[in-house]
Amino acid sequence: MKFGLCCSPSQLGLDGGHSTETFRGNLELLAEAGARYIEFPVGVTVVEGDEAQWEILREALRDAPLAVEAFNTFIPAHHRITGPAVNLNGVLKYCKTALGRCREAGATIVVLGSSGARKVPEGFPRDEAMRQFMEFSRELAPLARNEGITICLEPLNYREDNLLLTVEEGARLVDELGCPGIELLADFYHMQENGEDLHTVAAAGSRLRHTHLADIGRVAPGYAGEGEADFVGFFRALRESGYTANPETARCSFEGSYDDIFAQAAPMLSLLQRRYIEATS
Repeated sequence: MKFGLCCSPSQLGLDGGHSTETFRGNLELLAEAGARYIEFPVGVTVVEGDEAQWEILREALRDAPLAVEAFNTFIPAHHRITGPAVNLNGVLKYCKTALGRCREAGATIVVLGSSGARKVPEGFPRDEAMRQFMEFSRELAPLARNEGITICLEPLNYREDNLLLTVEEGARLVDELGCPGIELLADFYHMQENGEDLHTVAAAGSRLRHTHLADIGRVAPGYAGEGEADFVGFFRALRESGYTANPETARCSFEGSYDDIFAQAAPMLSLLQRRYIEATS
């Protein structure tokens, strides 16, 4: 399985005060630490901002030491996909441009969590919100397929969302949608927060297309204040699901907070590799 890191270009030195050379050098450091890919938020493609910033990033990624294989944080909160203020044509226009830029960056996965856009507004019927979410997903699917991208629905914890909370619910939703290109993500951190049993990961089977994890407290693996998340159990469940059968397409990204990405990358990735070996031995 390939382990990657969720981060941003600014964390890697690509901002107003630093150069493409710094950015590429930092990607090389992460590759040497054991990262196989990186995962950026969709916002860095600057769909609704200064397009010159996107051009700088696109050029910086050309032949870079690590590829951006996935994007997350897809839809900004002002593009509602549930509730009384949905503008479906508007959000789909945003998505079409964003997906094209994600493809240009080299990604094949875009994660649809986006609680700010999908969370059911207070007083709004949940059934209607789910109908809206499904309509949006069905309209989104062909846009993603045209770019060679798979959309991965991300269940979130109950503190952040009230629409799609568990891997089990996500698997049922993928089946109900029946849209090629709309698949499922399992995020071990959100599962822990919700107390969801790992058997739901194994049961998700071929619906799984991407994964995230973090240690207790949403910190880098190996850096929790007390204890360690059950990474071995998570990896065993992924193996049972069939997710890890192809090590070149099975990805797992750390998605959480860093104290220092460059100091923590090698220890955390080494720990995850050890736990993965333990889970498969």
